[in-house]
This record gives sequence, structure tokens and C-alpha cells, in this order.
Amino acid sequence: MHITHSARALAVSLALSLATAAGLPARASADQVIQTPQAPVIVIHSTGGLVTVTRGDGGAVRVIGAGNPTATTFQMTSDNQGVMLPRGMGLPPRRFTLPGVHEGTLGVRVENTDGGDITVYVPPRVAAVLVKMDGGDAALSQFRGPYVVVSNGGSVDLNSLSGFGHVRTTTGRVTMDRVGGNLHVETTFGSILGTGMATDRAEIKTQGGDIDWNFSRVASGPYRFTSGAGNVRVALDGRAAANIDVQSTRGSVVNRFDRQANVKFRSRHAVSMSLGGGGPQITAASGSGIVEVGPRTPPR
Repeated sequence: MHITHSARALAVSLALSLATAAGLPARASADQVIQTPQAPVIVIHSTGGLVTVTRGDGGAVRVIGAGNPTATTFQMTSDNQGVMLPRGMGLPPRRFTLPGVHEGTLGVRVENTDGGDITVYVPPRVAAVLVKMDGGDAALSQFRGPYVVVSNGGSVDLNSLSGFGHVRTTTGRVTMDRVGGNLHVETTFGSILGTGMATDRAEIKTQGGDIDWNFSRVASGPYRFTSGAGNVRVALDGRAAANIDVQSTRGSVVNRFDRQANVKFRSRHAVSMSLGGGGPQITAASGSGIVEVGPRTPPR
């Protein structure tokens, strides 16, 4: 997944720009099912409630909800193969390219304007899932493929996902369990919790919240965890191979690896060390919080 930063504010909102491409009306009934013979791009816009996106039976997108969600189809064009996140919430704009999406790829657009809870069942493999939440919460689980979630204050829950992922929210909590792939999470004041994490690489940022990350494995990296004012805790197997740098500008750092780590530099505000002879880079930093790194489970 290619990612570039843009210096300009982008006036196009997440995902909705994609759904304007070559619209093909295909509105279904209350329990809506759209057949998808190929991995589809799924665009979801919701004004509130809980939006659940999870793996279905395959070969179709199914939408159910207490309100009146609608589902329509569209086809991707050559001008709509990227995702643009506008500047906002104190975060910079970003542009994402979806390399698996080509002209003619089937898209399914889901609108939940009533703000009730909805569930969207998707094929096990998708070209992309793009979710824009004006309000409410989002929960994504058990599919493979790129996903982007932008939430205006709601919580975001990720479970058993694999693929490129980007989550952007304001004050909402982001919780993750058994997530793989290439993961980016950005919040302003929300906290971030990851358990059993198996990502190939990760960039996790919050301006004011806490970060608590538990590795199930360390892959190629790099892994970067940054909080402007909150605490940062990173836990991994003490037998893993990694280079670790932790620092807190005005707070303190805690190293709980004892004799397992080869410490190269130590001070009240920073520690640089290696595990297992060194390996992928792990950095954890806070402006004023406590930064702690240690084993996944306490030593016996």
C-alpha cells in the first residue's frame, strides 16, 4: 500500500468521493443482498449508531439494520482509485492509493442516514472497506483487505483483521485484538489498546491519550508509538529480536526487561537497548507521560 503526505488541505471527504464514480442504482430491500463475484470496494457512511462490518458467507454484501440503510452499486473509474482524508481533527491530510483496485471494480455504497445500528456482512477478501462515521461507533472483524475508518468521536474496535489499515478518530477509544498487516492509528485525545498484535509494521499516534500495545509477534517493522501527553506501554516477548528506543521529554521511562536487554544508553528520560542481538526497530515516546517497555508476561 503506497502512502504519501499532501501539503494541501483536501476538500474531498473520505470514501464519499469514491461512491460518485459511475453510479449504477441497485437499491435492495430491507434485508439487502448484493452479489459480488469479485472482491468489492465497500463504502459505508453512517450518521450514528453502531456499524458492524464482519465476514459473511462470501460472494455477496449483505446489509441489515434497525433503521433504513440503503445499498447501491457503482463501478470504480481510473480517477477514483485513491482515498483522500481531509485535514481536520488536528491531524494532517493523507492520501492513500489502493493498488488492488482497478477501473471497473465493483463498489457497494451503504448509507445509514437514520443513525441506527447496522451490520454489513462482507466477503472474506475485499478490495477495500471504507467507513466514515459522522457519529456512533464502528466494529470491524474477520476479513482480509485494506480498510480505512474515520470516526468523529466514536469508538473503533478491530478484531482478527489482516491487510493495510488506517484508523482516524477524535476522542473515541480504539481497541484492537489479533490484527495483522500494516496498521496506522491516529487520534487526538482517544486512548489506544492493542492485544495479541501481529502487525508487520505499525504507526500509532495520539495527542493526549494513552497507548497500551501487546505484541504476539515482532515482524519486519518498524513500529512507532507516540503520545503527546499520555502514557505509553509496550510489551513483547523478551526472547524476541528487536532494537528498542524509548523516551519521554518531561516524564520518565521504565525498562522492565532486567538482564534480558543489552542497554546501550540509559537516563531518566530515555533508554536505548536491544533484545536478542537486535532486529526490527521499536520506538515509543511521550511528551510528558510515563513510557514503559517490558515482557509480555511478568517473569516467574
